[in-house]
Amino acid sequence: MMELKEKRIFHILFALIGLVVYAGMFIPVMEVDAAQYASISKQMWKEQSFLEVYHREANYLDKPPLLFWLSGLSMGIFGYSHFFYKLPSVLFSVLGLWSTFRLAKLFYGERTAYWATLMYGTSVAFFIFNNDIRTDTLIINLLVFIVYQLMRFKSEGTWLNLISAFVGVGLAMLAKGPLGLVFPVLAVMPDAFFKGEWKFMFNWKWIPGLIIVALILLPMSYGLYMQFDARPEAWVNGQKGVSGLRFFYWTQSFGRITGESVWAQGSGNNPGAFYLTQSFLWAFLPWSPLFLFGFVNKLIRLFKSRFASFKSEEWVSFFAFLLPLVALSKSGYQLNHYIYVVLPFAAIMSAKTLEDWEGEKGGWRKAWRVYIGVFLVAALALITWLCLFAFPSATSWLYLLIAIVPVVFYKRLYSRPSYFLASVAIIAFTMMNLHFYPQLMHYQTSEAVIEAYEPYNTEENKLFFYKTGTNHAIDFEHDTWLPRFIPWQEEAFGYNKRPYLYTNKVGLKILKEDGFQVELLDSFDYFPITQLNAKFLNPAKRHTMTRKRYLVRFAGIPEKSASERFKDTRILLE
Repeated sequence: MMELKEKRIFHILFALIGLVVYAGMFIPVMEVDAAQYASISKQMWKEQSFLEVYHREANYLDKPPLLFWLSGLSMGIFGYSHFFYKLPSVLFSVLGLWSTFRLAKLFYGERTAYWATLMYGTSVAFFIFNNDIRTDTLIINLLVFIVYQLMRFKSEGTWLNLISAFVGVGLAMLAKGPLGLVFPVLAVMPDAFFKGEWKFMFNWKWIPGLIIVALILLPMSYGLYMQFDARPEAWVNGQKGVSGLRFFYWTQSFGRITGESVWAQGSGNNPGAFYLTQSFLWAFLPWSPLFLFGFVNKLIRLFKSRFASFKSEEWVSFFAFLLPLVALSKSGYQLNHYIYVVLPFAAIMSAKTLEDWEGEKGGWRKAWRVYIGVFLVAALALITWLCLFAFPSATSWLYLLIAIVPVVFYKRLYSRPSYFLASVAIIAFTMMNLHFYPQLMHYQTSEAVIEAYEPYNTEENKLFFYKTGTNHAIDFEHDTWLPRFIPWQEEAFGYNKRPYLYTNKVGLKILKEDGFQVELLDSFDYFPITQLNAKFLNPAKRHTMTRKRYLVRFAGIPEKSASERFKDTRILLE
């Protein structure tokens, strides 16, 4: 039984995690994926096209629509903003924390449940996927919810848990495709198989559960059919005659393994079998060493018991970690955030390991304390460097003082090393959301561009982009998505219209060569902020990595005959 004082410590830490996430909800959406999904959500609500998904003027066939539906609804009700785009996904993270707690409590008791929830909430990946909102935030938290409901159904046999589980499966498939069904099966069924729980595995109630899933998927399936299968002439992703239903139910997920997916064909993004394992170790910091010990120790117990521990121990969290990792590592296209789906289950295994260490005085506990001390030094060094050197500001010293709090209370906190580690992680994430990301977002330029253009924002003074590539974040910030500028097009140079352009040095050069006179209104230092490197983080060398972007308007337009305009194909190229 936990003491009230210990529960209060956990509750305080959970509240601090909530404040960190809340602060991150005001940070602008980041290019490329999150900004694109935000602009699609906004466009979907404005055009009221919920079953057929479009991005700009083109058919969209990539991610399932749940994120677009939820974020579009949120922004439609409360207003278009970064906060309300992120709100539904953050609420799903709350569901994920609750489900992690309940699942761990079901397996191991209340104290382990508190630790599992704290570890999940203070992991690097939890901080990232509640800032950079993609479809992963939904699927990660739905998976642990599904597994919890299935385990409750297994132990109690109630219809409520069964229905909840399959509603979760339906939503998970709407968030990330068939993996929303496959991963819960990989988590739950191997454990039942090794325990010989045949009645659970071959339960007739799975049939009505699958009917629930089919009903949830029906609106999306209808939309895919009408947008693509019923219109074989429709173009999408540079192809014609694409089946939307086949893409969703097979190609998008399994095609990355078989090679059918365009993402797996010559993508150059298959970094090897152990890439996602390495990504996990980074994503689950600061708890990764604890997990590794627990994972290896569980395997050792399995072999020592000659596999008898399959029947005596819980293996759901183990398989929920291992089998998705193996499956995803076989994909022909891999990104580091794919592995985030295993985090809640890794947290449960790590919490159990920590509980097993209670009362021990062996070398592992001493090594754990040493690691925490090293992590503290590394975190303080990172915070100091980012605040005082990489991105100095008037408030840098304030954040540095906050970061020093663990050092001041070092002796008192160090008697409870794991609480201390969680506190250091929370302070580091607080600094990132209040100082680092706000400074970094200046180099995405989206907010600055729209702010500079706002005084000129009229129907006649339309804003276009030219030679910069599609700007999803600006699309989201602006009233509507930015059209591509094509010289001499009617939309740009119709009656009483004078276009404004967001462009770069190449665009300016071409315009001047073609005789256009432009007035420079503002300039911006641009950098793709999700591709950070050492040179950019070094203020002395940052100028070598940034590129100039410009907001300009036309001051003079050269005379050209209609035939010359059509001949000049070079200026149509992007």
